Amino acid sequence: MKTLVEIYDAQQILNLVTPYMEKPEKVIFLYDRSCADLIRNPVLHKYIDAKIEYLAVSRQTISEVCETINRSDTAFDIHGGNNFAIAAVAQAAKERGSELYYPDLETGKMLILKDDKVTMEDLVLPKMTVKEIVALYGAKVRNLPEAQYDERGRRVVEACTRVKRRNNKRWVNFTKTIGNLCKKYGTKDVFETEVYVYREYRTIFDEIQEAFSLLEENGRRFRFQLYDPEYAVLLADTGVAFEYDTYYQLMDAGCFDDVDIRVNIDWNGGDFIASDPNSELDVMATLNSRLISISCKSGRYDQQAVYEVKANAEKFGGVRAVPVLCTDLNENHPDLVRKAEELDVLVIEYQDMWKRKAVERILAWMKRERPRF
Repeated sequence: MKTLVEIYDAQQILNLVTPYMEKPEKVIFLYDRSCADLIRNPVLHKYIDAKIEYLAVSRQTISEVCETINRSDTAFDIHGGNNFAIAAVAQAAKERGSELYYPDLETGKMLILKDDKVTMEDLVLPKMTVKEIVALYGAKVRNLPEAQYDERGRRVVEACTRVKRRNNKRWVNFTKTIGNLCKKYGTKDVFETEVYVYREYRTIFDEIQEAFSLLEENGRRFRFQLYDPEYAVLLADTGVAFEYDTYYQLMDAGCFDDVDIRVNIDWNGGDFIASDPNSELDVMATLNSRLISISCKSGRYDQQAVYEVKANAEKFGGVRAVPVLCTDLNENHPDLVRKAEELDVLVIEYQDMWKRKAVERILAWMKRERPRF
């Protein structure tokens, strides 16, 4: 087709699907006041290989667009956007025999209506990164680099995870102790403390010994140093190892378009300011232009945790959002799982996390059929 007329929608993915898939020479976006601040999104311009024109919705602009319709070279996307514009262009397209496109994101099908006949094609979506989908919905991932561990670092993550799952309370106390020492000495220095600390947590130090370049007991004093200062966050924060364990499960699967960890999102779209509103997601991934937002709870959680992951995910694609809550404490909460199901949130409890079934559960959730209302 030469020209595609698209009714601009607040759900940005709807503005991308048909232009990306059908590759017209020109796209005309009709937008109303509610979307005026959303147009000219750089992610749309990256993935739409066509000349783009924006027209504010009015009776005059719609009339002008409809008058230029030519059966052979103009088509219309009627999924989403201003209802008056949809009705007007649909009527004009029907009168002139132009094609109408309806991308159904829930079924993964493109419906094409022409001459009272409907044909279907599989949707083709771009493989976007976490940063691109965040930007598509008007935010920005802050540049707060997280550690990307080598093989040794990954073994430290695995060791920390084993220790925590064997005795959560003891792990919590250990991380508090290490956290206090990090505040006192900094992460690059040699730590020095009473020898009872080593004797109290000897089994933990022994199991995660790859995290250290120095472990030295000398009389009443105990000295140690981290092999890599980046390991401090694993040892000083109770839940970080679980976040990395979840991240590695998704990375190892090799089926996602992008995976990121400890993602800090700025909704102002600017540089970091402490007072700015922000969201922090423990793990995020993308698959077929869907953003998977994962909150990792290493300890007890409540209903508020379910609401939070739901609220964060809804900012990135509405019905296409994939909100996930992963838990690591060996406790079951059937009441919270039921509440999560009501809110359309996936809860992956400790049994499946320990068996490394997070990816299996997420993919099954994404493929399921949801009731239409």
